Formats: sequence, C-alpha cells, structure tokens
Amino acid sequence: MVLPLNPLGRFLNRFLLRFFSQHTKRKTPIQARLITRSIVYEKQSPMKGAHTHHFAPRIGAIRRYISAIFSQGLMSGFHFVLNLSLVKLLPVKDFGIYSLTFVLAIMLTAIVSALLSTPLVVYAPAATATERGHVESMLTTLTCFFLGICIALGLLISLGIHTAGIAFSILVAGLIFITTYLARQYSRNFGYARFDVTTVMAGDILYVVCGATLFALLYLTGSRITVVGVFASLSLGNLLAIMIEIARHPDVPSLLPLRRTLVGYKPIWKQSRWALIGAVTTIMLSQAHSLVVTTLKGPVAYAPLAAGFVLFGPIRIIFMTIQNVLKPEMALAIAQQRYQDARRQMLLASGASLAAVAGLTTLILLFWPLVEKWLYADRYGNAPMRTIVLLWAAVTLAASIQNGPSSALQSFKAFRPLAMITVYGSALSLTLVVLLLSIAPVYWSICGILCAEAFAAVFELKLCLTRFRETPTPPPDP
Repeated sequence: MVLPLNPLGRFLNRFLLRFFSQHTKRKTPIQARLITRSIVYEKQSPMKGAHTHHFAPRIGAIRRYISAIFSQGLMSGFHFVLNLSLVKLLPVKDFGIYSLTFVLAIMLTAIVSALLSTPLVVYAPAATATERGHVESMLTTLTCFFLGICIALGLLISLGIHTAGIAFSILVAGLIFITTYLARQYSRNFGYARFDVTTVMAGDILYVVCGATLFALLYLTGSRITVVGVFASLSLGNLLAIMIEIARHPDVPSLLPLRRTLVGYKPIWKQSRWALIGAVTTIMLSQAHSLVVTTLKGPVAYAPLAAGFVLFGPIRIIFMTIQNVLKPEMALAIAQQRYQDARRQMLLASGASLAAVAGLTTLILLFWPLVEKWLYADRYGNAPMRTIVLLWAAVTLAASIQNGPSSALQSFKAFRPLAMITVYGSALSLTLVVLLLSIAPVYWSICGILCAEAFAAVFELKLCLTRFRETPTPPPDP
C-alpha cells in the first residue's frame, strides 16, 4: 500500500518508517519511497565539498524575510485580535490568569531557545551534512526530554496549588498550552535553521485557521468563553501546526539514547550555559515584572498593565521571529567571512524594528480616543491607560534596537559578553521595579523595565559594532 502525497500521508510515512525500522530489516515500499524522496531532495540541493550545507535555501533571502514576517504577522494579528477580544469577554481575574500563563510560556521558551533552539540555528547552518544531522537529532532528543520534565513538574504543581482559588481544569489546560507552545516554537526554529520558511508559514497558517475557527464557533454558538476553552483551542492549533511541519520536511531527525545525547551536548553546553544565563537574566529584565507585580500587588493590580501591553505584545513576537530568521543567515555569512553583509543585516533589522514600533505608537496616539473607548473604558476606566500604553511604547522602542545586535552577537557565539550585559540589566530592572512598587503607583514600575532595556540596547550595540571592527578583512577573490 502506498500512501498519498499529501501532508497527512507524509506524516504517516514517517511514523510507519520509524515503526518498521525497529521491527524488521527488510525495506517496505514505504521505506523505499522515503529513501527515494530523500535522494531526489539531495539532488535538488547538491553538496559541493566538505562544507556544503545539506539544506540550501530554496528561495532568496528577501523572500525568506518577507515570508517569515508575513507568517508571524498573521499569527501576531490573530493574537492581537484574540487578546483584544479576551479583554472584553473574560473576567478580570481570568484575563490575568491567561496573560500570566502566556508570560510563563514565553519565559520557558526563552530557556528552551538558549539551550536548544539557538545552538540549532547557529551551529547547524554552517555544518556539514553529517554534522548537521547529528546536531538536529541531539537537540530534538533533548527538546523531547525537556518537554517531558515540564509535563511532570506541571502536573505536580497543579495538584499542589489547585486549592488556592484556581480550578484544576484551568491549571491542566494551561499546562497543555505551555507544552504545545514550547514544542511549536522549537519546530518553527527547526524550519528556520533549514532555511525552510515556507514550511513554517504553512504551520502558522494552519495554527491561525484552527484557533480562529474554534474560537469563532464558541462565540457564535453562544457558548460562554472560558480560559479553558481558549487554552484548548490554541493547544490544538499548535499540535496541528507541528504535524504539518513534520509532514513537509524531507526527513525527520531520529531520537537518540539520552546518555549518548548528553555526552554529545557537552561541547555545546560550554557556550549554551552562557546563553542560558543571558536568557534567565533577560526574563528578569523584561518578563519577571509581571511576576513581581502579581506577587506583591495581586493579579487584579497587574491586569491593567497586561491590558496596556496587549497593543505591543504582537510586535514583540515579530522581533523574536526576525531574530530566528536572522541568526542562521548571519551565522552562515560569518562562517563565510562575509562580515559586511552580516553588519548590514544587523543594522537593517534594528532600523526596521525601530521604525515599525514608532509607526505603531503614532497610530495608537492618533486613534487613542477610539482605542480607549472600545478597549479600556468598560473594565479599566479607573486606570491611567494612556500613561501605561506610552510607557510600554517606550519599552518596546528600546527593545527594538536590540534586535540586530543580539542576533549578531549570538551568531558570533559571543554568548558570555551578551549574558553579562543582561545580568547587569536584570539587576537594574529588578531593583528599580521593587523600589517603584514601594514608593509609587503600580504602573510606574514599567519605568524600571524601560531603564534596563535602554541600558541593554546601548551596550549590545556598542559591543556588536566593536566586534565587527575587529573582524579580519577577507582576502579578495582571485
């Protein structure tokens, strides 16, 4: 039996290939077909020499950026509309739980990115075919192990705290969402590391269609919108997106024994441990603000700040996407000693990000009466939402400057100096946030994040420009 050439068929092909490879030595028709397809793909991307990349870009760099920004813009637009709707549809406490869960997912994603996704997009593009396959299998195995740990710990924590005023069903739904979110972000980076943005775009489109359809059905049928229903819809969208991305890849890395994987990861750990320190301190620099406010003042006090951040949350996610596309591009350019190209990419990324935030802020100010009336007047009329939004705009402007330099430093594998910048910035952020919470209204605590983001932006840009000036000039072509 030969399965059809569609995404579901390709997904089943890979599953059956793994099954038969473990239970028989004889090649089945499915195995033979997969091997043939792999050979065809290799012919489309022929290797020339020891350092040729097994997965060469299928489309030009400009089209890759446009496709990545379009797909992430589609997802950000969906989350933007969803968040605006949930501000009005969910009770204040439930919206605070939803926002806090999303923040926790982003924080864990930063850790996974530091340990697994960043090494994937930095090391794999410049590796040989054999080395690349080993790196992909090793990091995919560790990702699955990390997700298993998250599920186990999440269930234990849920059993322990479900009596603290939060239903057990909400905790489990949030855990499932966080797990699928982490898996999806790794799957997206896997595609970017192979320069395969079209596969990532297909997954993003499926995620948006699935999530929007389920949410619309809940709304149109008159069902009560709950935070559990929202988490379930988004989790299903993540799972379907991962399935179609697996189905579209020409081959899927095999899972390795855990002990062998940990031994092979040791050389990468020497660099990724600094990336981990940078990720943790970056969390303290930007995301831990929500946890500090919630701990000291409660979820209700944090809700207006979360509602103000809604306007800039999607563009922050676009920043992450730009970095995910930019890092393999810059890693490849640096490996080939095309330093001027990498420097130009860095400046363009930061300049475009800065212009986008400035344009969004201008539009918000121009239409502020409508935004305030439609979005904030009912539930947050007593909060100074205009001031809160302007403070988040300033924070986002400072963060946009870091987009290019951060990607360049990671592509240079300069994880240690980058981590030290975020260490000092996080200490500054935490100190100022706690101080402002004790002497001023809650919303002024955003200024602590602003000072730390500005500090990081200045020193990352300075360090990156210094690194480019110190790079050797490549010899001219003969």
